[in-house]
Amino acid sequence: MKEFLKDDALLIAIGNSGRQDDGLGWAFADAFVGDTYWDGRVHYRYQLQIEDADLIANTSQVIFVDAFKGELSGGFALEKCEPSTDFSFSTHALAPETVLALCRDLYDKTPEAWILKIQGLEWALETGLTPVARHNLEAALVFFGKGK
Repeated sequence: MKEFLKDDALLIAIGNSGRQDDGLGWAFADAFVGDTYWDGRVHYRYQLQIEDADLIANTSQVIFVDAFKGELSGGFALEKCEPSTDFSFSTHALAPETVLALCRDLYDKTPEAWILKIQGLEWALETGLTPVARHNLEAALVFFGKGK
């Protein structure tokens, strides 16, 4: 599935490695940092913000990677992301669909966008992924041609 990633793809890893499995997005992105076979970019975020619309405006493909609370068949899911102007009450954090809609509305650009959800289990103030999360991370990496 490595051929899925375009050369100018942007991985936006969302999470917090100090909250156990919330670090799944960052751990996934770590596998791509310094990749000699892929020229894309990696950005780490605690949460998505309005400014991220500008970040994605000059790429043809963006993949938002985040931990997921709930059951996912196989431990992860890759879903197409479509623009949505369904804003929440708070501007503290935005959904990937909202960032994509802002990019479309502000810059008249809509990159191909995907959301990679990786199933987590624990969210305590602690570093390190749970064994379940590590297993799901490995499955996602294998899918993208980066795992063992």
